Amino acid sequence: MAKRRRNGEGCFSKNGNGFDYRISYQDNSGKTKYKYFWAKTKEECLERAATWRNEQDGIYTQDANGNWTIEQYANYWYDNYVVGKVKITTQSDDRSILDAHIISGIGQYRLNKITGQALNRFYIRCANKTNAKGEKLSPKTIKNIYTVANRMFKCAYKNDLIPCNPNEKAELPKRHKTFATTLLPEEAEKLAKSCIKSGTTMDYLIVFLLCTGVRLGEALGLQWSKVNFDKEEIRIDQQLQAVPNTDKSSKRKFQLQIIKSTKTRHSNRTLPMLEDVMQVLKKVKRKQAPNLLRLGTEYRRDLDLVFAKNDGYFICDTVFRKYLNNKLNELGIEHFRIHDLRHSYATRLFESGQYEAKTVSQIMGHSCVGITLDTYTHVMPEKLRKEIKKSSFIFKGYFNDIEKEIPEEMLPQQDDWGA
Repeated sequence: MAKRRRNGEGCFSKNGNGFDYRISYQDNSGKTKYKYFWAKTKEECLERAATWRNEQDGIYTQDANGNWTIEQYANYWYDNYVVGKVKITTQSDDRSILDAHIISGIGQYRLNKITGQALNRFYIRCANKTNAKGEKLSPKTIKNIYTVANRMFKCAYKNDLIPCNPNEKAELPKRHKTFATTLLPEEAEKLAKSCIKSGTTMDYLIVFLLCTGVRLGEALGLQWSKVNFDKEEIRIDQQLQAVPNTDKSSKRKFQLQIIKSTKTRHSNRTLPMLEDVMQVLKKVKRKQAPNLLRLGTEYRRDLDLVFAKNDGYFICDTVFRKYLNNKLNELGIEHFRIHDLRHSYATRLFESGQYEAKTVSQIMGHSCVGITLDTYTHVMPEKLRKEIKKSSFIFKGYFNDIEKEIPEEMLPQQDDWGA
């Protein structure tokens, strides 16, 4: 009887020129997958498998070379040129894009064999890829994939692993710009009233997002130390993010953590607190009191979170997403992205006609007013019309000699024109 293989030991099969070796592993979602290695001897197969497993843990026993697969090099690049070199939020974004798109899409290519044409086909596939809801990836996501790939290939070129950067020969597929989705005023009011009536922490979080326009990560990372009821203001200078897990033995590749920075330096801002928003936050604080008393030292007082689970720990964005979807189903409101609560807030500010673009840009924490104008120009037609009318005095002299048009009611009617 053949000796029983140990768990994860793998198995060999003979081929014409050597051996094939197969091992099993779990991907980021916990699914079992298989990895194959070929060599002339069993010892070489085992050595290649050990090298691959070490690389998954960020351990590299040899220098990178052009014969590596893009999957190998992508992990090497991330561990040596991304981790500790860029903001933790950028690290998290890079890791997600590598795993979800680049490695799964072109990871099988050899680094020195990938071409601009192959990358063109890859970006077209990305543009046609759909998520679980059947929605295509946004142009911004495609651009982010392109940017990460470009940084990776540029690094390989600088280190003489490839003769040129193939990404410079690729072009992004053209996509029509999509405008921000917003709730109708009556939908926003209906949602807010329902949430206030329900009165759970999740409900108050929805109302907070609707009435402040902050990003979800900024709200989930908000601490009571940043809320000043006396001055009636909220300081936004940090966010909750899923960051790469430094524990290589953990099955979870990401962990939740408060990052002491926001999306850009301009996103660090102090927001005046409306009276109604202040009352909502006071209700949240009162709801936490029983949990503090009941759990005692088990309550996560160290996190000091405004919007937290019953034990004071972080609320996961996917859990909040599910809660919001259920709420929308109950109210018969068409589903939208969480970020559209932020867009709805900015849209209401512009529609009021009382705020300049610069002011809205500062409230929203945009890095420049151009982003604000580019995002919300479609909801500003009335404001633009008023602004343009202000310039009429500049051109008044041009039209001094033009004949005045006869009022329409004084023109002969068609019946008076004759046959």
